[in-house]
Amino acid sequence: MAKRGGLGKALLAGVGLVAGAFVMRGAIQRAARAKAYLAEGIDEKIWIEIGGIPQWVTIRGRDLDSPLLLVLHGGPGSALSVLAGKLFPGWDAHFIVVNWDQRGAGRTLGRNGKAGCGTLTIGRMVVDGIELAQELRRRFPGRPLVLLGVSWGSLLGVEMARARPDLFSAYVGAGQVVDMNRGEQLSYFGTVDRLRAKGEERAAQGLEAIGPPPYPSIKALAKQRKLLISTMPKAERNVFRRLPLDLLLAPDARLRDLVEMQRGAKFSINELWKQLMAWRLADVGYDLGVPVTIIQGELDLQTPTALVTEAAVKLKADLVILEGAGHMALVTHGDQFLKALVKRARPGAKGRKTAKA
Repeated sequence: MAKRGGLGKALLAGVGLVAGAFVMRGAIQRAARAKAYLAEGIDEKIWIEIGGIPQWVTIRGRDLDSPLLLVLHGGPGSALSVLAGKLFPGWDAHFIVVNWDQRGAGRTLGRNGKAGCGTLTIGRMVVDGIELAQELRRRFPGRPLVLLGVSWGSLLGVEMARARPDLFSAYVGAGQVVDMNRGEQLSYFGTVDRLRAKGEERAAQGLEAIGPPPYPSIKALAKQRKLLISTMPKAERNVFRRLPLDLLLAPDARLRDLVEMQRGAKFSINELWKQLMAWRLADVGYDLGVPVTIIQGELDLQTPTALVTEAAVKLKADLVILEGAGHMALVTHGDQFLKALVKRARPGAKGRKTAKA
């Protein structure tokens, strides 16, 4: 009987801890919502019919006269809308910031399921993005629209700007994809060099055992990425460690958002990886028809800075290198990133005319 009583007490204590954690989480979320409240401007969280399916979009800005900023998240499949408050603090003072859970990602995947999202292709995603841009132009007539592509989103952004430059006042790339095959090769050998420089010979040999890309499976790619992340600047590694907690504590987050983010990343990368590996900026063309700015982390190995610097010349882009930053410069060097974004992209948005959607 004593053992049963002890077990019961342990279970009750466990239930109490879980309940307490949920109460604390709710209090943190309520405080964050109160802090994020806008008395003026716009703060919408809505479903928009895009490409024949409902897709999740958030729109937030303090001044309705500000330019629009359409953020194309990375991954593929790594939706940012739920984390927008954490990732983009203060951006709504300069832009009307639009975050979109792309087809196959985040809440869009959660509502439609894999079957409802259909086969993912780069072409399909580009058409979705253009359709959303047209809808934004209808909702905010006369507002310039700046396009910000982050990592995988930079591939989409280049394709969208190239296809419909009349819709956009400027294009900004962050962690700009240039040539996936070359980039993965540089990333692989750069990771081996960094591991050896840190004295991690065993890890370096383990990566050499996997071999250079292209990889036969996503599983092999995941091993390389795990080692790559271990060589990132400390601030960047911390971003990955904090991500689940940040997502759980985000003001409008639901518990299933964490599940949908994980499902979306796995689904999207499996659907799109072969297409990604065949993509090259040179095949799209370097004339996007809009002013181009690239904000790049100095130490980025996922989209290697050496390739980005080379491409920026051909794009005639305004290139900003953030010292000490890696692939997640937007998060780890947020203040510097925002200053560069406002200085380099927003002024151009004021004077450039864009066609009606």
